[in-house]
Amino acid sequence: MADIEVIKSEDGQTYTVKSDKTEKALVVYKPQDGYKFYAVKYENGAPLPAVLQGSWTGAAGALAAVKLHLVHKKPTARKAVNDRAKERQAEKEKLNATKSDPENG
Repeated sequence: MADIEVIKSEDGQTYTVKSDKTEKALVVYKPQDGYKFYAVKYENGAPLPAVLQGSWTGAAGALAAVKLHLVHKKPTARKAVNDRAKERQAEKEKLNATKSDPENG
């Protein structure tokens, strides 16, 4: 199961959806085009998957589509690489912290 965090903006028009499967968050927003529909985008402007392109009549429908997409999505390659790098860095720091220093010991 994906860890999904939804953050609602103060004006209630924008929702930021963060997941442990992606580096960048997805944003559910109401475009300023005069219509009441909601749309989805990546916060960095990256292309969306086909299932998330389009409009929804409410924020709840758009959020449901985003959550469903994230549940079935495999972690991105970049996310996997960055996670492994962070794990290696944490292990390296842990080993460096436990090594005794022969010059001071």
